[in-house]
Amino acid sequence: MAIHTYHDEKTKNEFLSDMPTTERTDVEWKEIYTFEKCQCKATWVGTDDFFFCQWEAETQEDILATLTERGFDEYIFTALYPIIMHIDSNQVTGRNPYKDFIGWDTK
Repeated sequence: MAIHTYHDEKTKNEFLSDMPTTERTDVEWKEIYTFEKCQCKATWVGTDDFFFCQWEAETQEDILATLTERGFDEYIFTALYPIIMHIDSNQVTGRNPYKDFIGWDTK
């Protein structure tokens, strides 16, 4: 899970300025945010100073390198947090998600 924040109000405005006029479907968004070593699986963006993305990758470095290569770090800072368990009420299957914590070190 990534928490992104803008460098300042100017870069926030530059980053978001074309959003209202963007002609892009969610299918096109998925294609655009699929890279060689990582994929953005979901995003939550509001008008505050932070937005959130769920990334899938082998390593955190793959995500950070991709963001740097694409120029995103000219606008945002990113903090990454590994996800142990994910439950999406839109995609429930009856599985036990708590089994994901087996072997998790609490120290």
